[in-house]
Amino acid sequence: MKVLLDVNDLRDLWSRVFRIATGCRALDRLLGGGFPSSHVTIVYGERSSGKTQLCHQLIAHHLTMNPQLFAVYVDVDLSFSPQRVASIVSRYGVMDPKNVLSRILYYKPTTFEEQVHVVDLLDEAYGKVPYSLIIVDSISTLARGEYGMAVVEMSRALSSYIRKLQDYAFKRNVVIVATDNVRLMKLQNKELLVPVSSQAIEISTTHLRLIRGPGTKRICRVEASPLLPEGEALFLVEEQGLVDCL
Repeated sequence: MKVLLDVNDLRDLWSRVFRIATGCRALDRLLGGGFPSSHVTIVYGERSSGKTQLCHQLIAHHLTMNPQLFAVYVDVDLSFSPQRVASIVSRYGVMDPKNVLSRILYYKPTTFEEQVHVVDLLDEAYGKVPYSLIIVDSISTLARGEYGMAVVEMSRALSSYIRKLQDYAFKRNVVIVATDNVRLMKLQNKELLVPVSSQAIEISTTHLRLIRGPGTKRICRVEASPLLPEGEALFLVEEQGLVDCL
C-alpha cells in the first residue's frame, strides 16, 4: 500500500473532483459552483426551513441538465414528491417529467439498519447505473426513533454511518447530500439549535444550516467546511423551485 502522496498524486485527486449545481445562482455562488464530489454535505434546519425543497431542486436540476445520468434518493422521512420534481423540471422546458423521474433510484428504508445497508446496495449497482448524486433525507430520523434517549449509542451509530458515507463518496467520487433535523442543546445557560447528529458529525463534512425567513425567503449558511469559507446566501422557495431574490 502506498502511504505517501507526491504532487502528481495530489493533483490527480483534486482534478477528479466535480460539482453538481442547484440551479439557484445565489446558492451555487455560496457553494463555489455546487455540491462537491468525494464529499458529504449535511444540510440541517428546523421544520419548513427548506431542506427537502433543496433536495428536490438539486435532483431535478441535475437530471434535467444531464439526460444520460441517474440519481439516488434515500427517502427516510417519506417526503419525496414526484409532483414537486415535475413542477421544478417544467421550469427548464421539460414538458414530460417521466424521463426525469424514471432516472431516480428510489430507496425507502424502514429501519436504521436498512438505511445503512443502502450504501452496500449502491456499491453493488455502481457501474451498472450511471449515477453521481446521492441524497439522504434525512440522516437521523430512524436512528433517533430507534435509540431514543440512548444518546451515546445513537451518536456512535450515526458517526459510523457518516463515516461510511464519506468513504463511499471518496471511493466512487460521487456527491452525497444528507439532511438533518435539529435539537435544543444547553450550553452555558444558553439554548442552541444544533443538528441531531451534531455529536457524530465528522470534521471532514460540510455543514450547511437553512433558516426560515419571512414568507418564502430562506437563508443558507455555511457553518463549517474544510472546502468552503463561512458565508450565507438568500433565496426564495417558489412553485418553480429555488430562485434568487430579486
